[in-house]
Amino acid sequence: MSFLSRQFDNIHRITDRLDNRPIVFINANFSNCDTLIQQVIPEVRVIVISPQADGIREISQILSSSCCREIYIIGQGSPGCLYIGNAELSLNTLIRYSLPLESWFQNANGDDASIDSPRLSLYGCDVAAGDVGEEFITKLSSISGATIAASARVPKNSIFN
Repeated sequence: MSFLSRQFDNIHRITDRLDNRPIVFINANFSNCDTLIQQVIPEVRVIVISPQADGIREISQILSSSCCREIYIIGQGSPGCLYIGNAELSLNTLIRYSLPLESWFQNANGDDASIDSPRLSLYGCDVAAGDVGEEFITKLSSISGATIAASARVPKNSIFN
């Protein structure tokens, strides 16, 4: 192997590493978007989803080059439903989005069975409320393979200063 081949091989290995930092996805039209962005700790990537984008597809594309095991999504919600960009993630759309949702943690799931399941936290009003909210969370967990936490508001926790 020539010197240049070894150099290229080293660069190729470095750039092939997938980013494993937690990611927070925030709808651009969320009421306190700018404030939230400033409060996220530096160890967490922040991605703002445009109101015109299909948020599910955009998240899927970003996660395809990541091995992130912890995702936070902040948007508008209602019982059993979360709005991400111009997409609605709900009981009614889980089938349509099942393939992208199945891929979200694809790079994060290694062969090590001792690793805890990935985590997905949803922040939107009443997403987990009532029977419909509970069913939504259960089915989303089954499709994505993630442990899911859902809240009615954005709490102060480890991703925010």
